[in-house]
Amino acid sequence: MDKREITALGLAWNLGYMIVIPILVFGVGGVMLDKKLDSFPIFVFVGFVLAMTISLGVVYFKTKDIILMGVKPRKNKK
Repeated sequence: MDKREITALGLAWNLGYMIVIPILVFGVGGVMLDKKLDSFPIFVFVGFVLAMTISLGVVYFKTKDIILMGVKPRKNKK
């Protein structure tokens, strides 16, 4: 494996964790709140929507940062 493959693999793992962790935290939190308050589907759905929103935001900003790091300003050739 060369350095680019290792970097891409690391990025894939990182993005995976950025998506899975909020889903687990808010999903489990929603299930626990629903069990405690006896209101089954409400907090599961709210937790899922929150998790998707947070995951989307984190992935968006991470991808934006990676793209901006790859773009280098050009020098004018005159």
